[in-house]
Amino acid sequence: MLKIDLRKASRGDLDAVVAREGVDLADAMEKVRPVIGAVRAGGDAAVRKCATKLDGFRGGALTVPKSRLDSADRRISRDLMSSLVLSKKRIEAFHKKQVLKPFEFRDGCGYYGQKVIPLDRVGVYVPGGTADYLSTVLMACIPAKIAGVEEIALCTPGRRGVVPDGILAAAKMCGVSEVHPVGGAHAIAAMAYGTESIPKVRKIVGPGGSYVTAAKLLVRNECEIDFLAGPSEVLIIADAAASPKFLASDMLAQLEHDPLARAVLVTTSRGIAQETRMELERMLGRADRSGIAKRAAKKGAIFVTSPDMQHAIEFANQYAPEHLLIDTKNPKAILDEISNAGSVFLGTHSSVAFGDYCSGTNHILPTMGAAAMKSALSVYDFVKVMPYQSISASGASKLSGTVDTLARSEGLPAHADAAVMRGRRWQR
Repeated sequence: MLKIDLRKASRGDLDAVVAREGVDLADAMEKVRPVIGAVRAGGDAAVRKCATKLDGFRGGALTVPKSRLDSADRRISRDLMSSLVLSKKRIEAFHKKQVLKPFEFRDGCGYYGQKVIPLDRVGVYVPGGTADYLSTVLMACIPAKIAGVEEIALCTPGRRGVVPDGILAAAKMCGVSEVHPVGGAHAIAAMAYGTESIPKVRKIVGPGGSYVTAAKLLVRNECEIDFLAGPSEVLIIADAAASPKFLASDMLAQLEHDPLARAVLVTTSRGIAQETRMELERMLGRADRSGIAKRAAKKGAIFVTSPDMQHAIEFANQYAPEHLLIDTKNPKAILDEISNAGSVFLGTHSSVAFGDYCSGTNHILPTMGAAAMKSALSVYDFVKVMPYQSISASGASKLSGTVDTLARSEGLPAHADAAVMRGRRWQR
């Protein structure tokens, strides 16, 4: 665990914290590159070979049979099913507010507008292996469906090539009829380039480990991607009124994700910093995933004391965290000054865990400081905007002089002529 005092820390110390210890994508990319090349050239055969070696795939179809997908909701518990239903309802309610609308308007030169067109086919990647990320299915597929995407291809490694029933039930609930039991770089390549069983998609969304992230980086000229995800992280801004137990619980929730996860507490109270650190140490001793969490806590549990709230806010904006929890007397006032965060949680009871599952906001978020320039996954990620215009004859006359001047200043006389011809024709 690391302690930092903003009053005493050097610029270099703060820059190191903000930079994080990231995943070595250069090494991952070198290992992933031949996998992508093999899948691009070999299609299903290459996917099967990689899946057998890396996912424990035991043969069979590369698409989950419709009968198994359709019956999955009958093989999970009632409690799990009701939780999925509630989460879906809340996620839908939030994301329906994001729908972009077409528009059209007129002026003295013609009429103009934009069409909002959903992507016709997208790929959703759902991590697997040590956990079944049912919530990621909901977070990726619901905004896509609200946007109007007709086809969703879902890829997940599952457990030894078998997709868990919970993931299948969540997929069915979201209207997904195409699930492929493959993961890793070979799944990304298959979705990007297309194979016999996995047709090409327009965009790939969803989190993953370093190999998945590297693969997304390598195929992004072939299809669109959401963003490059790194280890999970939270930054908490707290004052003296916060509960150390609550703060420590949210720090632990992030640290249990990954050995490279980060949990940063920035507080104006030395007492809160010390008590939260002690509470986290106690929680680590009895945590179910204590091995992962303890490894992450060595470098990733960071306790920052600030001379005042303004310095804490400035540090948070510089850090640009994936999750920002503001546990202060007036969190909404602090929100007004926050410009860089993937998703913000306000107040004592707003644990990040609620956003991970069922509050309604999306949990697929930019990490590693990318929140300074990227947004949470949303309905906007699944549409494209197509502008259009119709210039009237009188409009051509009015605008041609401006085009003539600007185009010739740029050394593009044919542009100028194309506009001027139309303007003169109307004048005649």
